Amino acid sequence: MRFASSVTAAEDAERAVDELLGPIDARVTPGMVDLAFLFVTKHFTEDLADIADRIGSALGGAVLVGCTVEGTIGHDKELERVPSMSLLAAEMPDVVIRPFYMNQRDLESIRRPPDWERFVGVSPESRPTFIAMSDPFRMAVHHLVDQLNDAYPSAPLIGGVASAARMPGQNRLILNGDLFNEGTIGVALTGRLIVETAVSQGCRPIGKPFVVTGGERNVIRQLGGRSSLERLRDVLAGLPEKDERLVRESLFIGRVIDEYKDRFSRGDFLIHNIIGVDRRNGAIAIAGHARVGTTVQFHVRDAAGADEDLRAILAPFTETGVQGALLFGCNGRGTRMWSEPGHDVGVFRELLGDVPVAGFFCGGEFGPVGGRNFVHGFTASLALFHEPPDG
Repeated sequence: MRFASSVTAAEDAERAVDELLGPIDARVTPGMVDLAFLFVTKHFTEDLADIADRIGSALGGAVLVGCTVEGTIGHDKELERVPSMSLLAAEMPDVVIRPFYMNQRDLESIRRPPDWERFVGVSPESRPTFIAMSDPFRMAVHHLVDQLNDAYPSAPLIGGVASAARMPGQNRLILNGDLFNEGTIGVALTGRLIVETAVSQGCRPIGKPFVVTGGERNVIRQLGGRSSLERLRDVLAGLPEKDERLVRESLFIGRVIDEYKDRFSRGDFLIHNIIGVDRRNGAIAIAGHARVGTTVQFHVRDAAGADEDLRAILAPFTETGVQGALLFGCNGRGTRMWSEPGHDVGVFRELLGDVPVAGFFCGGEFGPVGGRNFVHGFTASLALFHEPPDG
């Protein structure tokens, strides 16, 4: 496999495509590209059909998928709130690429897991990896992810929610020569490749883990036999002053996904917002479910913690021979979190080197935690591609 990436901030559509395609031939063979991902800011919406046609023609018979976005990530840059495009092109000679599109009506028509196999053309036994982009306005994105989890247990889903629009119908999803203003587009990949996934939720734990001993649905009444608020106060009492101030601004709770592990660390917790506290009975309400018996831990998020988390998540992949990557970052990251642009892609290149990478700033990110896919916020979700070892 071979990969190439490029990015442009040119404001003229024709020039932007020229700049986007220019570096590609240096790393992949013209006419041999099998799959390409294209991310384009809303500034180019009127020209998008011509842009997609021109890029598709230049890449020959490649499957082309992408969407309109608020900002792009490509090669060594993150371009926010300015006209830009990014592209990742891949030669995947021994990989089966199954493109698909579905809208909300299609999703509602899928009644059983076998219906998914007929719709996307791959079986669970083929161990697919899904990469997808969704419009959030006319698609039940959480329902889509839940159904995919049920139909393809342990199959990773990486991608994100298109972020160029504020109203229904304004986003565009790209699939080969077609443009859609609703639904979900993506590819199912099978064959001779390894796709590692890395999801950095930007948080760090504080205190210690607790088992939920009382509560229902999204309300946690007791942790370890005492009220949830009492447990939180105990955690606060043991924190340095800096972290205590941070708790008041940015407190979350992490829920363990795989309870069968002996010890829990980064990547084992799904982060939820805390949406309310009842001081009368000490209960805490979260944006998610935490059943009795579930292990949870309080977390905080800030720029320093998000940097630390991304580095820790990427560290295991520095020696794995990653050949190409997609990076889907929340639009709350970037310069909304750090003072300088380019943080996430900068850490990526610092740790993994000159690996071709492209992506965009999302309105929600897809990625697995504990072997199950979720829709996240404030995350950096990555697909890391490389070939399996010979033999």
